[in-house]
Amino acid sequence: MTLLTLDAVILRSQPYSETSRIVTFMSRENGLVKGIARGARGKRSRFGATLEPLQRVRVTLSVREGRDLQTVTEADLLQPYGQIREDLFSSTWAQAVLELTSRVVWQEHASEDVFELLLAILHAYEEGIGDPQLLFHIYQIHLAASLGYAIHLETCSGCGGPVTDPVRFSLTEGAVRCSDCYPPEGAYITLSGETAALLLRLSRPDGIAAAAALKPDNEVRRSCSRLLRRHLEYHTETDLALRSLRLAERIGSWDPAEDLKGSKRRIV
Repeated sequence: MTLLTLDAVILRSQPYSETSRIVTFMSRENGLVKGIARGARGKRSRFGATLEPLQRVRVTLSVREGRDLQTVTEADLLQPYGQIREDLFSSTWAQAVLELTSRVVWQEHASEDVFELLLAILHAYEEGIGDPQLLFHIYQIHLAASLGYAIHLETCSGCGGPVTDPVRFSLTEGAVRCSDCYPPEGAYITLSGETAALLLRLSRPDGIAAAAALKPDNEVRRSCSRLLRRHLEYHTETDLALRSLRLAERIGSWDPAEDLKGSKRRIV
């Protein structure tokens, strides 16, 4: 048995028995790690509220070789991301970031790039930088690249030439094809030039800053969401019908003025 101290973001915390919790961490040093915090649900728990999702902590685990579930012995709060929690829209999109991470990152698959990306996106939510939905798409794009599934949108993957509207995106290649090199082998998606341009803009290093100024319409947003979800599902072989994502999209389509008139929330 050894002690392991990690810099980590809590992705998920769920009850286990009457007194304990199972906590999923995304750590800088060891990637995705799961631990059991015994007594964490008790009124006098030494952990307090430290093991709630959407917090950055320094956590110490008692590790036994061959076990998927380690024992949480200590946890110190580093960053509570309190401002995110104050805004329902931002907090729901941030929860989608956490849920996506827990679905596609393998347990104990260490990746400092993924951890730094996660911190950058959570910082943007905390500071209110950019459109919350576009920040989620930036995270999807760069997470895919960190996992080895980068999307390529600038030139045709077949001939290297320019691509015109409508754009054909090959799920197999993770790249676009021009009309001369179409159709590609395997699954593909047709998207507008406007959607391809948005994805390309968000994929650049300054994508977070760009998200503060971009105002795509609903159709472009839907097209962008479909492509990124299908791309990640295709390459990770994981169902990404995220509960938090559905909620975020519902909140985003809510018109308060209509709600005051007694209308129901409209899902677009």
